[in-house]
Amino acid sequence: MKRWISILCALTSTVKGASFVLIGDSTTALFGGWGDGFCGNASIGTPSSLAPGTACVNAGRSGATTGTYVADGYWAAALEAIKAQGQHTYVTLQFGHNDQKIAPPESMGANLTAIVQELRALGAEPVLVTSLTRRIFLDDGTIDDLLKDWADETALISQQQGTHLLDLHAASIEYCEAIGEDASPLSPSDNTHLNDNGAIVFGR
Repeated sequence: MKRWISILCALTSTVKGASFVLIGDSTTALFGGWGDGFCGNASIGTPSSLAPGTACVNAGRSGATTGTYVADGYWAAALEAIKAQGQHTYVTLQFGHNDQKIAPPESMGANLTAIVQELRALGAEPVLVTSLTRRIFLDDGTIDDLLKDWADETALISQQQGTHLLDLHAASIEYCEAIGEDASPLSPSDNTHLNDNGAIVFGR
């Protein structure tokens, strides 16, 4: 968890005049994702973790995979948001929860590679983020890590493409195991989405 915080703080505090666009599934998106604590969400009262005046667009979409994000037009809209920033833009990419349901990790990896390359062609800087853990505990109090292969694939693509990597998967497992199932900031109703406190913990 300390590693996640130090990397995120370094990324947000050392960048002057930069903007951020968050791309991913519902664990990034408004109302249940860590983006609520990163960009902020006035509707639920979570402040931005960024310096005042820093542009931040949460373009996460519920139910999205790396494939449907493009096919359903969200990618095109995100590209327009990136172009509109007019300054150095960091773009976070976090998928896995829904890709896991339909295809092997390598399929997600191929899509991430294409997205990273297109972002760089625009002059944006991609930041790969591994999947937020699910709230599925074993009897011994450890997390049943069903997303490991998709998190590992994200890390592999980051290494191959030479991008920043934020290991949210490892950090969220460490944090949830440390505080226990009852105190977990992930919803017990779906084991996936963050409560408001969780958005703040993982969004800054």
